[in-house]
Amino acid sequence: MQQLIYSILTLLIAGAAGFFLRRLLVRRLRQTVLDAWLVETLGVMLILLLLALGVVVVISIWSISNLQLLWHSFAGNLAIEKLANYMGDVWTVILSAVILVLGIGIGRTVSKITIRNLAENRIDINTRTLIGRMLSFVVLGIAVFWILALWHLSIETPLAILGTLTVAFTFAIQDILKDLVAGFYILVERPFHIGDEISIEGGTAGTLTGRVEEVQLRATKVRLVSGEEVTIPNARLFSTTVINNTFYGERRVTLTMTLPQEQYDREQTPARILSILREIDEIIPKPEPVATISGYTRETVTLTVRFWIVHGQSGVIADALHSLRNAFAEAELTVKESAGAI
Repeated sequence: MQQLIYSILTLLIAGAAGFFLRRLLVRRLRQTVLDAWLVETLGVMLILLLLALGVVVVISIWSISNLQLLWHSFAGNLAIEKLANYMGDVWTVILSAVILVLGIGIGRTVSKITIRNLAENRIDINTRTLIGRMLSFVVLGIAVFWILALWHLSIETPLAILGTLTVAFTFAIQDILKDLVAGFYILVERPFHIGDEISIEGGTAGTLTGRVEEVQLRATKVRLVSGEEVTIPNARLFSTTVINNTFYGERRVTLTMTLPQEQYDREQTPARILSILREIDEIIPKPEPVATISGYTRETVTLTVRFWIVHGQSGVIADALHSLRNAFAEAELTVKESAGAI
């Protein structure tokens, strides 16, 4: 009875110590460059290690004679050779799982370190992401081949299985393959970068405009100007028109101004409009603002006014409208091109 109590206490102490040390280890490793997956995996392995030590202590608590009696009783029902084979298979499964989990964690850590270090060389974020993920796949591939070696499988076996699966699922995953090819093109050719504002034809949903948050191999994540995050398959980006709103820094604004004919002067009115626009510092002087006649009716004259601003300074449009309104109280002003301002 005492041996049973001591055994339970030993396992409880080993488990408590494992959870305590795991907490300290995880807290320390989170301050490093290691990926969260690898940090949590190492924490779990620490708990299992202390529990294994606890089991060893429990075994030492029991007398050798009791262990021998237990062994002979068990060996009478199961051959020792079969038991050894069974334990070997169990150990191989456990080791394979550990290698796979560590491979995923180390691969993600290598990807994270690579992306961060390449940033110091001013390499484009898309290229850094592509290189980091390729290295992650290499590490995972090494782990897979290590597992195959543990199970004494030749390279021909996984290749044959891979070929069969490729033929069987080609038609089922053809859309995914299109997304992967398009994603590779986007990462290599870089029609837009992370942080750029783009507009995509949305079909029935209209045009989608937002900022690129992440470019993955299968899809691109965009945060819309309305605040939602949308995931767009790369094949769609590859086959539709994508407008990069931040590629050029200057944007054209187009206004229409409708005046009563008695307030319009062919020489003075356009010159006065341009003079008002030149007084606004945020309006770009080159190209110069222009004001041209675009329509006549029996009672009104319509002018088209164009000027250029820096992208993102949509408040300049409001300043221009306010200034023109003060100068031409009877005018009707309408914004035709808002310079991409949403």
